[in-house]
Amino acid sequence: MPLNTPDHSPYVSQIRRDVDAVFANFVGADVIRFVKQYDEFGLKGRLPLIGVACSPTRACCVVWAMRRLEHVCAALECRARRTEAKQFVAMYMAKYGTAPSYYAEGLYTTGRWLEAAARRVRGNVENKDAFMDAVRGVELYNAPRGPLRMDKYQTPSKNIYVRRVDKMGGTLVNSVIYTFPAISQFGSYKPEEFLANPVYSRDYPPLRPCK
Repeated sequence: MPLNTPDHSPYVSQIRRDVDAVFANFVGADVIRFVKQYDEFGLKGRLPLIGVACSPTRACCVVWAMRRLEHVCAALECRARRTEAKQFVAMYMAKYGTAPSYYAEGLYTTGRWLEAAARRVRGNVENKDAFMDAVRGVELYNAPRGPLRMDKYQTPSKNIYVRRVDKMGGTLVNSVIYTFPAISQFGSYKPEEFLANPVYSRDYPPLRPCK
C-alpha cells in the first residue's frame, strides 16, 4: 500500500484467514494504523503478526505484543544479556532517561565504526581511498548488537535476532527467542549461487502457496 495510507482496512480485509502468519513491513505512522486495524478486524489473536526491525516500533508494541525479526539485540530495549548491550543501555538511560531505540544503537555503532576506521589511518581521513579501505576492514567484536563486519560485497555480516514481546512486571519487554549468528545479505545461500538467480521482484521468487 502507498506510504501514509490513512485507512488500511481495504488491505487488511484481503488477508487470507487460512495462513500460518502475516508478515508486515511498514515505517512511521503506517505501523500504528495497520496494527490497530489488524486488531479491529479480529486478527490479533487469530493470526500471528511478524515484522522486521523498522516496522513494529516500540510504540507498536504498546498497542499489543507482536513478534519482531531484527539485527539489534533485544537487550537494547529491555533485557540486556550481552555485557556491551548492558553498558550501552545503562549509559543511554543515564543520559536520556529512556531506553535506546533501534536508531540510537545504529548511530552509536556507526560512530564507533568510523572512529575505528580513523584510528587505522592515524586520523588521516583526508586520504579518502585509504580511509574507505579502513572503513571496509573494520570489525567490531563488541558492538551492542553483537559482532559486526563487512563482507567482500561491502554489506554487513551480523547476528539476526528473532524477538517476542512479553509482559514482565507490567512492562512490555522484548525477549530473544532465537539467534541466527553472523548472517550476511545472502543468508544460508552461497553468494555465487544467489547472484546467478534473477533479480528479486514481485514475481521472483514465486510464492506459489499464496496464489
